[in-house]
Amino acid sequence: MTATSTIPTGAAGPSTAKRRWLRVGSFAAFAGALAALAAAVAGGITEPTGIATITAVAATVVAYGFVPLVVTFAMRQSGISSWWAVAAALLAAGTWGAAGLLFAAPALTPNAPSIVDAIVSSAPSASALWIVVASVEVARAGMHRWSLVVVAAFVAVLIVGSVLIELSGFDIRKVLVPFGWAVWMIDAGRAQRVRTSPAVARPPVAAPMASCANCGAPRRTDGLAFCSDCGLPYGAERK
Repeated sequence: MTATSTIPTGAAGPSTAKRRWLRVGSFAAFAGALAALAAAVAGGITEPTGIATITAVAATVVAYGFVPLVVTFAMRQSGISSWWAVAAALLAAGTWGAAGLLFAAPALTPNAPSIVDAIVSSAPSASALWIVVASVEVARAGMHRWSLVVVAAFVAVLIVGSVLIELSGFDIRKVLVPFGWAVWMIDAGRAQRVRTSPAVARPPVAAPMASCANCGAPRRTDGLAFCSDCGLPYGAERK
């Protein structure tokens, strides 16, 4: 007669789904880092051509708008974040998507430059809000990735400062913002991959016996496994 297993078939379902979402978030984070760097390179050309400009805008919308939404939704599905971070990601994705749409089709608002300026100026602020909220949620969930919070605060200050302060000539914040964004995305991806890695099962360490099982003498302090009174190994009894 063969024994049948009593383990339910759906027991590993939730953990498997969480690991799958963590992998999705990890891949999206690395893709966002590459998109941010591509946007910085394409936008940093002295005289960008039409292709370079389109590449910079598209990469910016993807890195600052849609990738954070995917990363945050994956974090939410895996139990790392709350819906507050998802709401902040939706705000960032909506503003960056609207800014990219207005750039691609300027004929939609020919007589409303104020609306265009408002959307374009609010998109970086939405990204700054999202990166801070997502970092706090990750640390609050018990991942203890305080480096995310530090980098997020630094990048958020740069993003808000680049909107409020105007500098003539070369502005290093245009390089530091996407670089810091890429560092945050890479760190977030690494943190989520740690969650997906299987735990290594370690054998339990047996606690040494406090006294001899045969005569009850206290254990020797020199580390030997034989009792100093009866001479038997600890745990053995004379019959």
